Amino acid sequence: MSNPELILWHNDALPVLPKKVSKIEEMVEYGLQLQTKDKKQIISAFNSEAYEMVSTYIWIKAITSLKNQLSKMGLSFIAEMLDRPDINEYSDIQQAISEFEAIRLAEELGVISGTSAFRLRQAMETVTHFNQQDLDDDYEDEMTSDEAKTIVRSCIQGVLGYNKIEAAIDFQNFRTELEEQTLNNDNPYITKLVQSPYFFHRTVIRILLSIIKSSVGAQLENSLSNANLIVPLIWSSLKHPERWQIGRAYSELFTDGQTKAASGLKKVLLRVKGFDFVPEDLRSSSFIKAANEILIAHEGMNNFYNEHKPVNTLYSMGSVIPSPALSVSICAVLCVRLGNGYGVSREAQSSASHILKNLTDDRWIYYLDQCLSVDDRILNKLTQNNPLDRWLNNVFPPGLISRILPQIQDRDVLNLLKFTSAKNKEKIKTLAGKMFKKIGYANK
Repeated sequence: MSNPELILWHNDALPVLPKKVSKIEEMVEYGLQLQTKDKKQIISAFNSEAYEMVSTYIWIKAITSLKNQLSKMGLSFIAEMLDRPDINEYSDIQQAISEFEAIRLAEELGVISGTSAFRLRQAMETVTHFNQQDLDDDYEDEMTSDEAKTIVRSCIQGVLGYNKIEAAIDFQNFRTELEEQTLNNDNPYITKLVQSPYFFHRTVIRILLSIIKSSVGAQLENSLSNANLIVPLIWSSLKHPERWQIGRAYSELFTDGQTKAASGLKKVLLRVKGFDFVPEDLRSSSFIKAANEILIAHEGMNNFYNEHKPVNTLYSMGSVIPSPALSVSICAVLCVRLGNGYGVSREAQSSASHILKNLTDDRWIYYLDQCLSVDDRILNKLTQNNPLDRWLNNVFPPGLISRILPQIQDRDVLNLLKFTSAKNKEKIKTLAGKMFKKIGYANK
């Protein structure tokens, strides 16, 4: 841990598919998880110019493998890492988490590199687009051989080139130390954590909460002691979504009768004066679940057909979204309004638009000032031309930005809103890309 770079977890054992390998017959030989029959089917379909079939086939292989490997860390751990209280030990990992969430989590844990995550996100969007049911049967809407090759390369390079994929060794060691040792301020992990990008702060909070919820005896004592050290060190930098997650964890432990764990987390909240972030009822959980169902639909196949139902459900739940659910709810609705590089779900737009129109100025200020700077989904969309056009034209009610601008404290968000008012696309794209990287993700 003597490396001065601000990187906590990095997987060095990543397979390399050489640049010179360009033929599909050569590429598939690097797919260690592909069986002989898989390779033959891919080659045959590619040579028959069935490029959509090839891309969909290998994409499903890759994302299914990635989710299966992540699930070996435990579904309770996955639920905490993704801040998904709706996931439990009986959930089907393939249905419970979206492809976007799987890629993001794999990147956060050092399972795949930032570059591989970027390429997999691009592959996901391309495959999703060419699987839309309303594409015309003309030449322009057909996948090209180069697009198919790029997807095959990304899937092999990022996932299928491994015999198995695992979290980075540094991450595994750190998780073990949080359970088995009582750390102090001089620990190299703690020293590096304080200076690290935001997603490391978010990840460590979620690891600690997962351990606290599932441990007993010495492991529970160690994790509570470490939470009492770490949370106060980074509390001032934590955005409200992570603060609400800690408060919700305390509420759940207290309700479930886990007295020792709840008492320990109570001490942490008292130290940071964080009881304002303990939810008062279960209504917020219902909104969080509804918002996550929107995101799963948005990031899945046939999203343009599947988004309207969960969006309508969220809209029908009422115009006042509970504060603990506000971040994920606005994110989900913005994803629907911004769409992707290929379009939007037309049937979902009316309800999504009404949800945003019902937001009061103080709710907009809360999301923009406390959440947007770490909302990787929305920042990533703002680096893409078509979603950015919709951000400029379809998101903010008239006069909203000018009214709330004086109350925005986050400098990056302040500048982003100024560029939005000026409709300066290039400056928005550049700044959004920098904000995305500042969280700790790759944005090539």
